Amino acid sequence: MRRHILALALILGSAPAFAQAVAQHLFFEAVPASAPSGASYDARQRLTERARTELLPAILDAAGLDGAGAVADPRMGGYRLHTNPSLHMTLRLEDAPADRLAGAIAWSFSQESVLVADFDSADGTTGYALVRFPAGSLTPDRAQRFFLAAGAEHEGLGGGYTAFGDTLLFLNLRGDDGTPDSGLTDEAFTKFLRRAAAAFPGAVLAATGRADARLVLQPPQPDNPALALLRALHAALVSETLTTEPAR
Repeated sequence: MRRHILALALILGSAPAFAQAVAQHLFFEAVPASAPSGASYDARQRLTERARTELLPAILDAAGLDGAGAVADPRMGGYRLHTNPSLHMTLRLEDAPADRLAGAIAWSFSQESVLVADFDSADGTTGYALVRFPAGSLTPDRAQRFFLAAGAEHEGLGGGYTAFGDTLLFLNLRGDDGTPDSGLTDEAFTKFLRRAAAAFPGAVLAATGRADARLVLQPPQPDNPALALLRALHAALVSETLTTEPAR
């Protein structure tokens, strides 16, 4: 298990379990569910990058956090069988302010939820698995094809993933009652994912482990009035960046 934790730390770029502070990982998208279906991946990526540089620092400020120590990197991410550009932010926080920040991001970017995870937790209840591909081979199209193949192997694998280089991270998330959202035990989750990887050229299930992970839902209202302006600015970015060009 310790070998797998250290391997994941290398992928995530986080400190291993013996660090003094807790490294919180926030995973989220800037593309809302209402985005035009015809928008290209490149356009969605431009939106994500603009949201990261133009809005995310202000969200951190509105949440009362110093963004100097926050690192937000672009990734590929999948949610409910659909791949989008996504963001992975790492910063050192206690659980309560991390969840408050996640709620602020979800509200500002019109997201159903934001995933928060601590991979250094000694008592994590969420199983995860890493699926690795040959170096330099993982494109958005290939990640999406594997995501669909995994979902076809078992619908419980179609919840979501995040890409780190040529590795896909799948989490067997729990609901508030502790029951896996996938309907699968961690052992079954790994078994079906291993089967999907074995049938997909170049994919291999590389490691498994446990984390403290939860989905923070978008709150009904923001806890800071400043977020209303950021939500409006995000909506303007969506309209400006994802406007589908007329067919030629």
